[in-house]
Amino acid sequence: MEFSQSNPAPSRVSKILTIISFRWHFVIIALSLTVRFSEAAGNTGGGGLIGVSQKCDREGEVFPLPEILRNKCFTCLCKGGFVECEKQSCPSLQGCSIIPSDEKDGCCEVCKGCKVGNVTYKSGVEITQDCMTSTCSAGVLTRSPVQCYFPCKNPAPPKPGQCCPSCNTCSLNGREYKNGEEATLSGDPCVRCKCEMGSMVCTKNSCPVLACPASSTYLERGECCPRCNRSRIMYLPRTACFLGERSYPNSNTFRLDTCTNCTCVENTAVCERISCPPLECQPIHQAMTPGSCCPKCVEPALPKAQCIFNDIIYKNEERWDVDKCRSCKCDWGNVRCTEQMCPKNKHCPWGYKLKILPGQCCPECVGEEGVCTVFGDPHYRSFDGRVFNFQGACKYLLTSDCRSKSFSVRVRNDARESRAFSWTRTVTLKVREGRVTLGQKMRIKYNGKRVALPFSQGSLRIYQDGYSAMVETGVGVKLLWDGDSFLEVSVPHSMQGRLCGLCGNFNGNKSDDLTTRRGSPANHPNAFGKSWRVGGIKACSRPEEVKGPEPLCQKNGMTRSKAEKACNTIKFPVFSRCHKTIPLDRFFKSCTLDMCECPQGRKCHCEVLTAYARACQRSGIDIQNWREDTGCSHKRKWQR
Repeated sequence: MEFSQSNPAPSRVSKILTIISFRWHFVIIALSLTVRFSEAAGNTGGGGLIGVSQKCDREGEVFPLPEILRNKCFTCLCKGGFVECEKQSCPSLQGCSIIPSDEKDGCCEVCKGCKVGNVTYKSGVEITQDCMTSTCSAGVLTRSPVQCYFPCKNPAPPKPGQCCPSCNTCSLNGREYKNGEEATLSGDPCVRCKCEMGSMVCTKNSCPVLACPASSTYLERGECCPRCNRSRIMYLPRTACFLGERSYPNSNTFRLDTCTNCTCVENTAVCERISCPPLECQPIHQAMTPGSCCPKCVEPALPKAQCIFNDIIYKNEERWDVDKCRSCKCDWGNVRCTEQMCPKNKHCPWGYKLKILPGQCCPECVGEEGVCTVFGDPHYRSFDGRVFNFQGACKYLLTSDCRSKSFSVRVRNDARESRAFSWTRTVTLKVREGRVTLGQKMRIKYNGKRVALPFSQGSLRIYQDGYSAMVETGVGVKLLWDGDSFLEVSVPHSMQGRLCGLCGNFNGNKSDDLTTRRGSPANHPNAFGKSWRVGGIKACSRPEEVKGPEPLCQKNGMTRSKAEKACNTIKFPVFSRCHKTIPLDRFFKSCTLDMCECPQGRKCHCEVLTAYARACQRSGIDIQNWREDTGCSHKRKWQR
């Protein structure tokens, strides 16, 4: 038996492969696979596929890896005309004390589970049945009876399917709890209370037996049970159990402490542990007697008519709030506090995000606004997150309320003497309050007349926001325009499923965002974009039927070198805090495309940096002074 840390040196395998298929003929791809294994903390590491971009033509189709590189940890899909490979993320194994060296779930390491008879439990699972709680923790199954606690004088008998009596209200220390909310007692964090259908049920469970040594445990403040702070990757024979720093053969029974007796059953330590009942006295008046399992109240506090908390005197039976999550009560000289427990690892459905509302303790799922972004040549990111390029040089419906017609946004794209690309030239917003036109160099018009900022008309507001102009409307639609080609349109969550145009339908499914005006799916962004053209042919700065020549970068290596040099600014340290949150690849590719056809004297890469900085800001990372550090702080002249 050997204990080993999961810290092998990185390994690199490089191969030159020739792939022949019905879509790709004699395409040579250079792939380099780097695999790292983290210290036995649960992830398989920060490996990745590195190589030359491979084109594809079936959007969303799974691209099989060559047999020599077949790896369950990677999935490759056709996205935006290129094959993109993503590494499967493995769940964290932090706190798992035993990781079997010969067990994996796909490509991920797993924490040792528990098996008793024909029943298998995953580590971390807790099941309560017949008033007994069974908890699996890294190969140790702890069974303990449920202890009941009721914070009221006359509890109701246990309901069918429940073990404990319940209080007829969900009031605890003067605070009302909603159905499903949990609370814990500050005097005993192991007592958990939950509001269920208008009744408060409180229980106390014993802590599960841990497989790690006592010297490798820690207890967080306010928590009931200790946790393991280190992990071990081990080869585990099927004939023994591992507990602490010892091994026990199968069928061996042993006493772990005065409250716990264990038996090794087929490589799983099954431990029966006594649950100690909650005590009414404060912890300072609790003590253990020799040979006993549970503490007892040995020195009851004398009744008092008042309590002192944070240097404030409270009368008997008086209640107060410590913060949004904690409330206390004076109980004959004893301060008894309860704390509302927020659910851990709460996930929200698409279109919602966790947010703590004013006056509340726990975050709730709140509807998120939809955001559509347009920048550069132009590049589009729909409300549902679909990314595509469309170089049409006409006027198009960007987005509109296709049900109630409460607003519409149209864009006019200009070729700017480019042979292949185009840029957004003007933006027109129509709402009940009037028509707003956003033009080049911050020329702002309202109903055809230029206006100075700030400007307001009814519920319509237009004002300067840094280097950009912000438009806010009464229907909740907002536009952010930088006076060049960057445009961000945000709509309230209530408009889900009501929109149409180049920005998509905002229904949470990005696979159907390329839906034409006629309601049919388009097989290419060009066909999709053309279907949303508005206005006559005079609005086009380049005929749609004429396909421009290839970008200069594909013909001129020097042009491409200059483009990449300008675009490398996105890798500057000023953006480093955001690099892990917002990947660079898509923005860097967009930047090089834009720079290849950038008109003389323009800083086209700054539009991509604007889009990247804005994406970082929406993710909660505000990048300061990036314009100064990247040479994009050229002053904009506001036109009046």
